[in-house]
Amino acid sequence: MAYDDDMGKVTVTIYMEEKDKEALQKLADAEERSLSQMAVLILKRAIKQAQNEGQ
Repeated sequence: MAYDDDMGKVTVTIYMEEKDKEALQKLADAEERSLSQMAVLILKRAIKQAQNEGQ
């Protein structure tokens, strides 16, 4: 993991199937977001949902 002290963010590398990346890119394009921004948004939603369910 790489840390960016100025922004308080870290870099996370994931490996995914090409078809999943393409689907994620289509979602990002539809919302005028970068691939990274879209991935973060989806992950944050999933984390919030899991927390709300007590996980």
